[in-house]
Amino acid sequence: MASKAILFSYTNYPELNANLEGAGVKMSKDSMLRHGSFTFDLQGISRAASHQIVRHRIASFSQQSQRYVKVTRSYGYLKPPGVPEGLRVPVEIQGNKLDVNFEDVMDLTRQAEEGLVAKGIKAEDSRYLRPNAATTNIVMSMSPRQLIHFFNLRCAPDAQWEIRDLAWSMYAAVRLAAPPVFGPLPAADESDYIKKRVSIVDDLVRKGEDGFSRTPPGELFEMELQPMLELVHPVETFVRRY
Repeated sequence: MASKAILFSYTNYPELNANLEGAGVKMSKDSMLRHGSFTFDLQGISRAASHQIVRHRIASFSQQSQRYVKVTRSYGYLKPPGVPEGLRVPVEIQGNKLDVNFEDVMDLTRQAEEGLVAKGIKAEDSRYLRPNAATTNIVMSMSPRQLIHFFNLRCAPDAQWEIRDLAWSMYAAVRLAAPPVFGPLPAADESDYIKKRVSIVDDLVRKGEDGFSRTPPGELFEMELQPMLELVHPVETFVRRY
């Protein structure tokens, strides 16, 4: 299943600067980094990724509770692309040997969780069976300064694949929404991988500017990142127009 990264709300810097200049105040680039806020609605990401995201402590988070969210074969978990389709591994359950694939294990945990609930175990206790692959939704707000720190770490080639895909998606979104604030990443000076991808994001933003400018205020504009960004898994990327 595809994840979604929606830049839901963000500081309107042209309007903010105009209001400040009208009051005789000029905002520097450093001030813009410190005094803005960007809110992302991240949907359909794994708990493994959300655990990494909340380590960025200078931010605000609101995460979907798993207490009443079911995991099913058709919806509710994210399968790593690195696990081949049809790959089976041997397991032993009470002396019975089985060959199971990733989907089988997800289905077993779902059945076991629902079975505990059916036997009267509280949902809050039954969910302890839920795997890290289970999907969740999280809302994250950060200042531009903290977002740049986030991007420098999570856009790196050695970052875990899922959060790296999300980070590049989010970076493309803020480049489109606030170009005066977000330029090339500082980490690009030390990484050819990041430098190349920053250049690709520049091209994607230029291609999307016209469509974004014609999007009615309050509506979402979808950025087309694939195949140019070569994300490992699909991340649908949206920016709300102001």
